[in-house]
Amino acid sequence: MPISIITPHYNDPKGLEQIYKCLLEQREQSWQWVIVDDFSDITIQREIQDWCHRLNDNRIKLSCNKEKSNASVCRNLGADFALYENLVFLDADDIITPNFIDKRLLDFNDFMVFKNTGTIDQNKQTQFSPKLTDNYLDYFLQARFIWPITAIVWKKSFFYAIGKFNPKLPRLQDVELAIRALQNSKNFIVVDNEVDFYYNVRPIRSRKNFLKPVCDATYIFIDELLQTQQITSYQHSLLKGYYFMCTRYLERSENKREAHLVFRNLWLFYKKGYVHFFQFLIGAVCLNLYKWNVLSGTQFLRFNRFVFKPKR
Repeated sequence: MPISIITPHYNDPKGLEQIYKCLLEQREQSWQWVIVDDFSDITIQREIQDWCHRLNDNRIKLSCNKEKSNASVCRNLGADFALYENLVFLDADDIITPNFIDKRLLDFNDFMVFKNTGTIDQNKQTQFSPKLTDNYLDYFLQARFIWPITAIVWKKSFFYAIGKFNPKLPRLQDVELAIRALQNSKNFIVVDNEVDFYYNVRPIRSRKNFLKPVCDATYIFIDELLQTQQITSYQHSLLKGYYFMCTRYLERSENKREAHLVFRNLWLFYKKGYVHFFQFLIGAVCLNLYKWNVLSGTQFLRFNRFVFKPKR
């Protein structure tokens, strides 16, 4: 069955050109490409509109938002425009090899995961995903994000049935959706594939204003969205990994004035019973000592890793 590929876009026309080049190189040419522009700068909107017009390729659908939203809204809109039942979400800075679509023409129910992925870092070095056991949900519940959104091919009907991406989340949108999918389906397959796509990652320290969105997303996810009735007591114990993730972002942001965001999340984890009182006390003391410059960033992370990072 042909595939609809959905790309949220914001101010990255070169990325779109790279994706189109990759699509033209595909061995299997039965695809649709849906681009949802998230209110890029007006000059860039016009540039990509002109570009799409010049391409004159009826496999491409471009939609431009009238106001700024987020990647989740764009992906959900893209699914609405999709002609085909099989969906892949591909970001504008990802790269796919010529056999990407051909390898995904398999029969499956609900969703299909191609678990082996390549990551390109800021130094243009490539790293590959680690070998995984089959307890995939447990990885995500301890904040180990074992595959990116591009790794999944969705049945459109299942994607809609589980509620699509949650637009409330400023971060962790693909993680929350993957958890929801794993909790609500027994009819999915995981493919031990040769790596046929690569996604680019930027180091945390190079990003701007990243701590608050991560802390806010963690709070919403833990407080409102996680379907706790479907997880075991052991899986409950894994969730403190999301608190450790917040401490990592705090240390890398070097913005100690926003430590209150991390403490707010620590209190939530304690209130929910995901950390016990002794862990809460250690976490609170560590936060204060770090704020007061008694602990270095390295020491702060070392303590939090020991107390909160789930053991493999």
